[in-house]
Amino acid sequence: MEETWTVFRRYSRFREMHKSLKLKYPELAALEFPPKKLFGNRDERMVAERRNHLERYLRNLFRVMLSSSGSPLRADADAFHLTKHAICEFSPFFKKGIFEYSSHGTG
Repeated sequence: MEETWTVFRRYSRFREMHKSLKLKYPELAALEFPPKKLFGNRDERMVAERRNHLERYLRNLFRVMLSSSGSPLRADADAFHLTKHAICEFSPFFKKGIFEYSSHGTG
């Protein structure tokens, strides 16, 4: 079973995280961050689309960081598993707002 987490943050906070991580880890510079939409950003379909793009972005971010030699998340073992603790240590952005499985809360 694949573990999932939900991170409750505004889009602008994800953008800030992306910018700060790119400065710290140059290998993330090629990672495309989902573009900001000027109109319709409250539309349910657009919000769902943005969420999907952010999920894809985060998967790619962790994929790059797991394979990067300068990353604290580097996977040296074949069976490495990203843990909530490792992700929180990687970036303070994730310290609040991660809720395992389908739990809910405020962050």
